[in-house]
Amino acid sequence: MNPLSILEPTAASMTLAAAAIVAGAPLFSSGMRAVRLRRRFRGLRSVALAEHPGGFAHARGAVALAGPLFAPLSARPCAGFDLEVIAEGLSLHRTIAERREFHIADAGVAALVHPRRARWAVGVTGERRLAASEPAAAGLAALLERVPEATWWRRAGGALRLVERALLAGAPCHVVGSIRGLASAPAAAMLRTGTDDASVVVADAHVAPILAIGEDDPIDFLLVSDQPPRPEQLRVPAARMLGVVVGPALGLAGMLYLASAADYLRALGRF
Repeated sequence: MNPLSILEPTAASMTLAAAAIVAGAPLFSSGMRAVRLRRRFRGLRSVALAEHPGGFAHARGAVALAGPLFAPLSARPCAGFDLEVIAEGLSLHRTIAERREFHIADAGVAALVHPRRARWAVGVTGERRLAASEPAAAGLAALLERVPEATWWRRAGGALRLVERALLAGAPCHVVGSIRGLASAPAAAMLRTGTDDASVVVADAHVAPILAIGEDDPIDFLLVSDQPPRPEQLRVPAARMLGVVVGPALGLAGMLYLASAADYLRALGRF
């Protein structure tokens, strides 16, 4: 057997080499973000909104809504929620997430939070057992339709256990992310819930947001919690940082292989 035949390039091997080059760049980018995030965690500081802070920090304040949203079980106004859907007697556990922009206000200063891709760490605000024969309100039924398995299970006679984790209006909130100043503050508004005579503060004149948290963040990290952040929530797995080494190694290996393949084919007069 000719040992050089082992090195003979094939379409499959060259495709794998090209894939390694393509995969190397995002792996390296992800690894660098993890390294930068770890450095930010080490220097994380807790700030007051009245200080008009900037940069990566831990801010806190009371939740004020920027738009109408109600928790699916408790029916209370909120900035967002997770609805856990658990099928009794079936290995099914899904989470339906809903997020809206909201404000946190403290000492007359407010910040606008963009929580679309935030890590959500909020305690339980409601629980319910939904039997197969029990009707669900229109809003809840629409949410459950996002989990086809749950709908099928109810039709088959099974019951669901629902757990709500909502960030309620007026609740204390802790946000870890990149803070920047807003060029202009939105107009103040009041929102009537429509369920009683009470109104929910959406934005008040003296707490119109002048800061923003989590928008256009190159670090791509935002934690929203109803409790102070715990150490395990501010830890970067070592595996994520391996991309700094693995990414360039993959790319270099792929380029070296393709260069070697080109020399091999050139020597055979095929290239």
